[in-house]
Formats: sequence, C-alpha cells, structure tokens
Amino acid sequence: MTVVADRYEHVVGVDTHARTHTYAVIETATGRTLDTSTFPTTPAGLNRAVGWIQRRTAGPVLVAVEGTGSYGANLARNLHAAGIAVCDVRPPKREARAGKGKSDEIDAVAAARTALVSGTTHLAAPRADGIRSALRVLLVARRAMDSRRTADRNALTALLRSFDLGVDCVAQSEMPRSARSRLGVPAALTTPRLLRSGPKRDASHLPSLN
Repeated sequence: MTVVADRYEHVVGVDTHARTHTYAVIETATGRTLDTSTFPTTPAGLNRAVGWIQRRTAGPVLVAVEGTGSYGANLARNLHAAGIAVCDVRPPKREARAGKGKSDEIDAVAAARTALVSGTTHLAAPRADGIRSALRVLLVARRAMDSRRTADRNALTALLRSFDLGVDCVAQSEMPRSARSRLGVPAALTTPRLLRSGPKRDASHLPSLN
C-alpha cells in the first residue's frame, strides 16, 4: 500500500472555522512542522492562503482540510483551481487530544498527520459540487419542513386539548371529503393523533372556518 509520505513531499493540515482557517505545513520525510499561519475566509484571504501554501512547499503537496463539505468548501474549490491535491479529514477525537491541549494550530497539525499516515487509496475526496451539493441543500430544507410540520401539528393538538373550540379533528378516513374541503383542514392535520375523546360527531355538521 502506498502511503501519503511516499507520494507527497509536504502535507498541509487545515483547521477550518467560519471566519478563519489555520494552516500547518508538515514535511513528510521528517514529520517536522515547517510553518503555521492563519488567514480569513474571505475570497482575498483564501487567495492569500493558497499563495502561502505554494511558497512554503515544493514538489507534490497534499492539503488535508477539515470539513470540505462545510467551512472548508470554498477553500477546497480554490485549491482545486490552483491544481493542488485536496483530501477531507475528520477532526481529532477528544481522547486523541488528551494531554496535548486545544488550539487551532494543534488541530491543523493533527489534520496533516492524520493524512500523513493514511494510504493514498484511503483518502477521502472532498464532496462534489453541482448536483450533489444541490441535493444536499434540498434534503436539509426537507428535514426543516418536516420538523416545522410536526411542530405545527403538536401545537394544534395542544390547542384542541386545552380549549373547547366546538370542533373535533377526526381521522382523515372518517371525515367526508366535502367536510374537509369546507373546513379548509389540511390532510396532514386530519390524523388519528388529533382525534379527541368523547362522542363521535357527524363531520358534516362541523362549522365552517372560512
């Protein structure tokens, strides 16, 4: 198995945050930390970071970025555009940092060393842009909508249980379609969970909410 140290002369670890990224250059032959620096995540800051990497390294270089699908996404794109190899690494676990403290520089060095001992075939590629990113955004939006729908349903349930509004919310299968249409009750709300206890009423006599 070919390891990263056999293919690249330098590995750059990046600890990513919303406003700044911290970089650490590791020499693969010796494992020595050559330099560290921090740059803002603005477009100008990312360009400065790429230039800094190019000046601090020679030969093949690999940049190990924490969170290429989130805070490190723009950096990964800039590195690809500059022709620099990029891989995704996970932040070190707490037990792995025991006795070493916590700082952005330490985490950047840890990211580089994680990639350094990895096999080249085991490196995690950054998440792709385009359709895959768009689908990820849609899934996040869908989960948010589902959560909001559940919250609205629970709020309506609490309202019906707290006050006698003179209205029963019955199971969709038991409520005539004409009554649902007249009441303007969404299908998602006419579930058995909202069925109140007590005598069953004829849904055709329910008052209009229009």
